[in-house]
Amino acid sequence: MSDERPAREPTPYLRTRPATMLTAIGLCTAIVAMHLVPEARDVGASPAPVTVVAGTR
Repeated sequence: MSDERPAREPTPYLRTRPATMLTAIGLCTAIVAMHLVPEARDVGASPAPVTVVAGTR
């Protein structure tokens, strides 16, 4: 007697919907952009003059 039942597909460990995955990717992209923007802003700007006041006692 042969077994003619279809093979069961494995269930995925992560059950995320596309909207959830796109939200996660968007948040990661926003975090990376927030980290990169201040560095890009500092590259073009000239350094602020630093006034050093040395006091003697």
